[in-house]
Amino acid sequence: MTFEALGLSPEILRALNDLGHASPTPIQKQSIPHVIDGRDLLGIAQTGTGKTGGFLLPVLHKIAEGRRHGIRNRALVLSPTRELATQIHQAAKDYAKYLHTNAVLLVGGVDFIRQERNLKRNWDIVVATPGRLLDHVRRNNLTLANTSLVIIDEADRMLDMGFLPDINTIVRQLPKGRQSLLFSATCPPRIQELAATFQNDAVIVRVEPERKGSDHIHQEWITVSHGSQKLGLLKKVLDEGKSETGQVIIFTRTKRSAEDLSIALNDAGYPSDALHGDKSQPVRNRVLSRFRRGDLKVLVATDVAARGLDIDGITHVINYDLPQTAEDYVHRIGRTGRAGRTGRALSFFHPADRDIVRSIETMAGKPIPHSPHSIPLSEQSLRKTFTRRPSFGRPQDRSPRGENRFRTDRGQQGRPRSSTSGNRFSYGNRKSSQNSATPAHEER
Repeated sequence: MTFEALGLSPEILRALNDLGHASPTPIQKQSIPHVIDGRDLLGIAQTGTGKTGGFLLPVLHKIAEGRRHGIRNRALVLSPTRELATQIHQAAKDYAKYLHTNAVLLVGGVDFIRQERNLKRNWDIVVATPGRLLDHVRRNNLTLANTSLVIIDEADRMLDMGFLPDINTIVRQLPKGRQSLLFSATCPPRIQELAATFQNDAVIVRVEPERKGSDHIHQEWITVSHGSQKLGLLKKVLDEGKSETGQVIIFTRTKRSAEDLSIALNDAGYPSDALHGDKSQPVRNRVLSRFRRGDLKVLVATDVAARGLDIDGITHVINYDLPQTAEDYVHRIGRTGRAGRTGRALSFFHPADRDIVRSIETMAGKPIPHSPHSIPLSEQSLRKTFTRRPSFGRPQDRSPRGENRFRTDRGQQGRPRSSTSGNRFSYGNRKSSQNSATPAHEER
């Protein structure tokens, strides 16, 4: 099937040809006709499947066709993160190259007054994070009453980040006759509940889960007996792939860890930069621009970059810290092996991570092999690890996940060092601090 067969306007087809997009992806084939027909739609597909085109292309078509008949269609796209919103906004401009539509980006961390000026022009599409959108609504910079189409992208991530109250506030201000599109990588009960309240007789479009098509991503565990071994092994992995590796994303669990690891890699002669929520939006934009251009080969990031980031040159994803859920693991490794390319995903695995490892392998539908870089563990140690809960310190020193709040290295007096001193890259979580805590609405 071709894009032309889907009935898209000639201007959009011309832009797609300029972009080198020859044929639609499965999610686009299934979604575009329903959206053009005016149906509400719930789209379930993993990252890297072309979901953005699945809603932007038919929305732009409806805007173009509306103009020809004297009807003004306006669309609102909600995104959980600034980076994804910025990427959607750029895609909208690329697809609408010959339509001369006005797409406005509303995200936190950038000039509010400039956004205010952009809204005073006749806009066709607003791409926004929920918090910044509501900031403008409360200042009467825009009204949502005339919005004919609304799209919530990465809905599961939106709920994970605590945006449901903001979404409810936004939905109450939308007209009842709107067309509503909801896209999500997963479809747990809470997404179904959101769809039931947000949509009317929605068509459900579902593509095969990513695990069915992940053979082009070679996945490996790198086993460590304690966290202080990870930095040295990471350097070996980076050295090993210097001749063949393109660009690398390294994921950490916290913003502080991402910054610390980037500093350590730079000090060791591995040029890198960090991307996380504590950086200002202009700095984050500059880091991403360098990475997109290929000027930056190694990016250390929190999950803020895990969804929607589409960069062709990423050949390796390294989970320096494993994520909290198997779904987040899928989103992380989905940064490589996109659009049929091959990629490699390496994940550091401490025995205390056994529960999440089991969940990941269950979702993958197969066991994941261990890398030759793994630190050998005795058979008895492995058997104990997988048959009983590990004990790292006193019960009161353990987190709910069984992780030690203290470092595994010890001070001169033989006492465990606290998480605020000692080796920065030892296994375990830092104590929460004002600088490292992730607020629910970090992405405003």
